[in-house]
Amino acid sequence: MGIQTGNLFVQVIDTQGEALPGVVLTLSGPGAPHVQETNAFGQCQFPGLSSGSYTIKAEEEGFAPNSQPVTIHPGRNTDLGITLSPAIGE
Repeated sequence: MGIQTGNLFVQVIDTQGEALPGVVLTLSGPGAPHVQETNAFGQCQFPGLSSGSYTIKAEEEGFAPNSQPVTIHPGRNTDLGITLSPAIGE
């Protein structure tokens, strides 16, 4: 039996390339949804995830939400960059 879980490392930036702290990330897929907030560097990690397909949604006030698929592979780290655009009409 090998390692059956993987880790997800996320970096959230704005369209200018600046890190976005306090972004709420919701990861849904195998198991219950995981919710975390990005740190002062716009980073967040989800350790020990079951392998499989997930959807991650990033939400921050003043920005349009961004959802995208991500696949977790056993025994591997997955790096994901998310860019949030300013919300239109706010």
